[in-house]
Amino acid sequence: MPVARVADVPPGTAKAFVVADREIAVFNADGAFYALDNTCPHQGGPLAEGWIEGATVTCPWHAWCFKLADGKMTLGDYATVETFDVRVEGETVCVSRTPRPA
Repeated sequence: MPVARVADVPPGTAKAFVVADREIAVFNADGAFYALDNTCPHQGGPLAEGWIEGATVTCPWHAWCFKLADGKMTLGDYATVETFDVRVEGETVCVSRTPRPA
C-alpha cells in the first residue's frame, strides 16, 4: 500500500502512517526503508518519534531499543515489535498491510 513519497521520510527520520487500521512507523536509515508497528510494547511509546542510530530505533519514552530489520529488542528477548515489508517503487514508499510472520 502506498504511504509516502521517498522525500517525505528523509534519511535519519521516521513518520507514522495508518495502514489497514494500524499505525505503522516508516524509518529511513541512511536510505534503507523499514516499517515497524509504531507502538512500543513496553508502555505504548510512539516509535516514529524515537531516535534512529544505524539500524536501531530507541523509544522516546523509556529508551527501549529495537532493531529496524526484525523488530527484536537489542538488550535481550524481552519484547519484539511487528515488522512490515517495505518496497520503494520509483519515488513511492509502499508498506505491506500485514506484518511479517514472527
